[in-house]
Amino acid sequence: MKKQSKKIILISITGGLITGFLVAIINPGTNPIIGFTTAGVITAACLFFLQFIASKLSGNRQLTTAIFLAFFLRLLIGILLFTLLPSFGYDEPYNNTGYLYLDAYRRDTDAWQLAQSDAPITTAFQEELSTDQYGGLLTLSAGVYRYLSPDGHRPLLILILTSFFYTVGLPFFWSAVKHRWNEKIANASAWIYALYPESIILGASQMREPILIGLSTIAFWGVTIWDRSNKNSLLAIAASLIAMVFISSKAAVAILAAIALWFWLDNLLEKSSKLIRTLSWVFLILVICAGVLMSWNWLVDSSKWDLYLMESASGRIQWELELIGEQYRVPFIITYGLAQPVLPATIVYPGILLTRAVAIFRAVGWYLLIPLMVTGFLLFWKQPDRKNKRIMLLFFILIMVWMLISSARAGGDQWDNPRYRSVFLAWMAFTAGWALVETITKHSFWLWRLLLVEIIYTSFFIQWYLSRYYSLFKRMDFWPMIKLLLAIGAVIIAGGLIFDVGYTKFKERDQ
Repeated sequence: MKKQSKKIILISITGGLITGFLVAIINPGTNPIIGFTTAGVITAACLFFLQFIASKLSGNRQLTTAIFLAFFLRLLIGILLFTLLPSFGYDEPYNNTGYLYLDAYRRDTDAWQLAQSDAPITTAFQEELSTDQYGGLLTLSAGVYRYLSPDGHRPLLILILTSFFYTVGLPFFWSAVKHRWNEKIANASAWIYALYPESIILGASQMREPILIGLSTIAFWGVTIWDRSNKNSLLAIAASLIAMVFISSKAAVAILAAIALWFWLDNLLEKSSKLIRTLSWVFLILVICAGVLMSWNWLVDSSKWDLYLMESASGRIQWELELIGEQYRVPFIITYGLAQPVLPATIVYPGILLTRAVAIFRAVGWYLLIPLMVTGFLLFWKQPDRKNKRIMLLFFILIMVWMLISSARAGGDQWDNPRYRSVFLAWMAFTAGWALVETITKHSFWLWRLLLVEIIYTSFFIQWYLSRYYSLFKRMDFWPMIKLLLAIGAVIIAGGLIFDVGYTKFKERDQ
């Protein structure tokens, strides 16, 4: 135990020294020593806490490796983007100052200005600033700048925190999946959580989503430990949700609904009498209907505005809508949002190398995650455990509903859609991890069939975009192409179903 403690301290100090040195060189401020000391102490504390939590939750070597990789990958990519964007990004104020996201630039700039003023840092909660309508991240950033970096604006300090908050969810997530399912699924899910590209880019930016994702996984863990400790379960759920409210109250409400539904199905439903179960279902339906009615006007109004902005800002979208027809406008943009970042477009679209590389990286991650989640949906029906089947069905419904809400809310935008839907990454990563383990252990072909369908679809659209931007090849009309792709997909899926039925009967007869 003493040897382990020394190792944890040594790793923490080493990581702190390296990070402090990088910050002192790249983001020195007026006094580089302050930058070195502040960054070093924050990093060392973060690394110590991450290792301590992993040890407390009995993490294995895979988890420890994933934690270090998750933390340093986000931090190093954040430092690289901060360094490269001013020279190789677009000639925009936010890229010129090292920010990948416009929202991050505006909020972080406001945080620095607030830190330099005489106003209390809690001003962000008292006044609804346009750069942070919730106030939590702006207040946190302003506090760091005022008390830990008074001599200069050091955005890299916030990157250390976003990397940490995302990564701190990893040991809780791994422990939750291991306890509720098994260690194989926990390992697979943890690696997806650690390496998912969209989460890496978000963690490498001064955004709120990494914090929300990390906190949501603590609530996720809280549900799974109810049978071991009611007190710790409620404490984890309550503390994480309260913290989320300060970062984004809307996301907190969505996570609360997901956690409440799962908690009820997993821990309370089967232990209740028939009357209580019936009343619970009625109450649940009423709550869902009330929630939809209360949020409908906000969602519709904001969606209309975002759809309008999306169309106005993109000549490409306007052109594609003209091809498709006005009657399909809303379904097209919502579907387009679900596909964002659109991999064929990111590969073909002419743009600056650095931002194209980021876009392709994000798109590849999403286009690998989709077939895994769909595979999970196709395979979970064979689960012998009815309780597990209900939980899995709930997860798929939650993911799908949140994806649709994110797409409608963001109007098909290539940046906002992915970051909104990433709030439910814990559920997505588990579903994908479960599907991957199930595919390998049960020798299922569905993942490979879906990947084949995706490769064919992507290839067709790459050709379509090449003809659009570079006038290469003859472009197929949109609707005939869609009909052809649907036919190809149907043949592959139907062929798979026929093969599975025949293979199952052959095995039964052989036995």
